[in-house]
Amino acid sequence: MPRQMSTISATGALGHEPIHPGSFYEGIKRPLDFIGADAGSGDSGPYFLGSNEPMNPREWEYFDLELLLVAARERKIPLIIGSAGGAGTTRGVSDYVEIVQEIAARHKLDPFRLVRIHSEVPLDYLRERVRNEEIKPLGADGPLTLDDLDQTSRVVAMMGVEPYFKAFDMGADVVIAGRSCDDAIYASLPLRAGFPKGLCYHFGKTLECSSLVGTPSMAKKPVSGPITDDYVELEPMHPDQRCTPASVAGHSLYERVHPYTQAYPGGVLDTSGTVYEQVSDRATRYWNSRFIDDPVYKLKLEGSGLVGYRALTIGAVRDPIAIRSLDWVLDNVRERTQEKYGQLEVGKDYRIIFHQYGKNGVMGDLEPVKVSQAHEICIVTEVVARTQEMADLIARFTLYRMLFPTFAGQKATAGGIAMLRDEVLQGQPSYRWTVDHLLPVEDPLEMYQHSVVEIG
Repeated sequence: MPRQMSTISATGALGHEPIHPGSFYEGIKRPLDFIGADAGSGDSGPYFLGSNEPMNPREWEYFDLELLLVAARERKIPLIIGSAGGAGTTRGVSDYVEIVQEIAARHKLDPFRLVRIHSEVPLDYLRERVRNEEIKPLGADGPLTLDDLDQTSRVVAMMGVEPYFKAFDMGADVVIAGRSCDDAIYASLPLRAGFPKGLCYHFGKTLECSSLVGTPSMAKKPVSGPITDDYVELEPMHPDQRCTPASVAGHSLYERVHPYTQAYPGGVLDTSGTVYEQVSDRATRYWNSRFIDDPVYKLKLEGSGLVGYRALTIGAVRDPIAIRSLDWVLDNVRERTQEKYGQLEVGKDYRIIFHQYGKNGVMGDLEPVKVSQAHEICIVTEVVARTQEMADLIARFTLYRMLFPTFAGQKATAGGIAMLRDEVLQGQPSYRWTVDHLLPVEDPLEMYQHSVVEIG
């Protein structure tokens, strides 16, 4: 038998929706060497990073962490959590450590060592780097500037496997990490044990979203698999799901710019030569993935900054004459608002965004269907302004203007818009991505702070 290391990916987003307990308990019947879970993402937008708010309700995070922690400690195997709290901020890591302490006390778990890894990057440190060198963009429009940092509330550095190596060198039984490459959560222990680098990173890639690697599509259902020196084998724990060559290869393409390559801190995973094979009714095996080292170690920086405060109104139009004239009506609302608040600068002091669901609410100007056939259209009016008071006031003005539109062919004098609510709805403050850049570092650990918490 080849040597192997086995794990279970219990969820693709810890706390985002509670783990399915039945298939989880089925999965932990198998021999396991560690349990992992990704707890965050940038997919949910910049709000959670910039505001430093948790992405999920605490009770959902408690539920998932309780399942994982108790199972790991009963088996005396490591538990690895990355991107704690959603955005991986210091607050997110501290919240998870607190929950782990509560669970340990509640279940009277034997003493264990927790290592936390913080990933927030001081803005003053980045300002000094920007003054001395060019920090190149990843998804941003240009190099990082001092102006970008002045508009930034918070920055995290996405860690690779090396900070996890250090945590285990410190004797970690449980790791609670800040912002992390999803794949590094699962790749770190196999790579530390000497398994092939290409297989380790591909192992992480296919496990990061748990049951999304299987078919039919299911969310938040566990997937288990061993990695060996020669191959990786994956099997879903839900009885109605299968891992097939198509589903595993398909998930290998997930969230990629290029179909065969994906960049990480320290190099690139290349799956152009990977072979996938069905080895049982529910399991698929793959091999021949390789990792190409980068001579310059680079970390992805994610930063978010406050844009303004948000107010919303929601209404719908069903009048076919009004629908044909809707763009004109909305332009007229903008013009009348600008006349009323002429002392304010559009785009700087406030912005009005109309989302027309049923016409182009999803794709906006990119929508290829230019003439809507919808018999009714929902209009969500979003106002973002420098203050909440200003946003509320402008949103109320736009609401009144839409209640009394004037357009060609109009039959009625008012009432063309059916409002969901008469009052203005306050939304969360608006944030935007301000930092999406690659930071070269000499030491893969230099952006991260490790500390030990003895629990029990």
